Amino acid sequence: MRNKLISGLAGVAFSFAASEFAIAADMAVKAPPPAPAPVPTWTGFYGGIQFGGGWSDEAVNYSPNDPITAALLTGTLPAAGGFPGNQPVANGYRIPQSGLVGGVEAGNNWQWSNWLLGVEADFSLAGMNGRASGTSFLTTAFTQTTTAEQSTDWYGTVRGRVGWLATPNLLLFGTGGFAYGRVRDSADYTTSATPGLFLSTGPGGISVVCSPGVACMVGSSSAIKTGWTAGGGVEWLLDQHWSAKIEYQFVDLGTETALITAVAVCPAGSCHFSAPTPASFNAAFHDRFNVVRVALNYRFW
Repeated sequence: MRNKLISGLAGVAFSFAASEFAIAADMAVKAPPPAPAPVPTWTGFYGGIQFGGGWSDEAVNYSPNDPITAALLTGTLPAAGGFPGNQPVANGYRIPQSGLVGGVEAGNNWQWSNWLLGVEADFSLAGMNGRASGTSFLTTAFTQTTTAEQSTDWYGTVRGRVGWLATPNLLLFGTGGFAYGRVRDSADYTTSATPGLFLSTGPGGISVVCSPGVACMVGSSSAIKTGWTAGGGVEWLLDQHWSAKIEYQFVDLGTETALITAVAVCPAGSCHFSAPTPASFNAAFHDRFNVVRVALNYRFW
């Protein structure tokens, strides 16, 4: 009886020891907790594509170069010369310009804690253009009309960026710097006077001849202009390599002046001077516009 009791106690002790060993073994091979996800970084080089729309609503202003265009622009043609009701040429009206823009961009960021500094360059093709006109009375019976057109063919910028990380993946930024672009501006003058308009003056032999409904003074200018840009936006880090951005830019490429010159003058000798000089005036355009665009960038790190 005693031997059976001793054997039973030994079995219980062995079973208890075996279960403790199994528990210890399970604890020894249990997987460690997962490592925390890496904190995203914005530091590094990136490049991508951007697309959006541009618009402006800038004024065109005219200034005379001779007594004839001074009289037309100011509405001071002498009534005794047959111009009752003469009014100034419509001046200072605005040209609504709009169109699509799109191209490429690249840059580099440096991140310190929640702050970011960066440089970025972009180049965009642009289909922005606009046309407007203004009409006033040349006489009580006939009108005079000026028409102006403004276009932006392409533009680019080189800018600095300063940003603040609202969250590790959300950047709020401001940007500004150098801008350049190709702009085209043109204007013309037309009258409805029948059978036409014939003006000449001396000294100097200034002259212009207009047929009704046909532009008789025309001019244009095309140039690559430089200026500045400023704006801001929001950018999202989608993962460690991709980001998406919404951005606004204001671009100022300065003022461009087109010379608007008479197409036809009075025949030599018929105006009491041998070599008539075409009448002319200047059309000054403000080449400024706004852009809103979205971008998708790949980060090379």
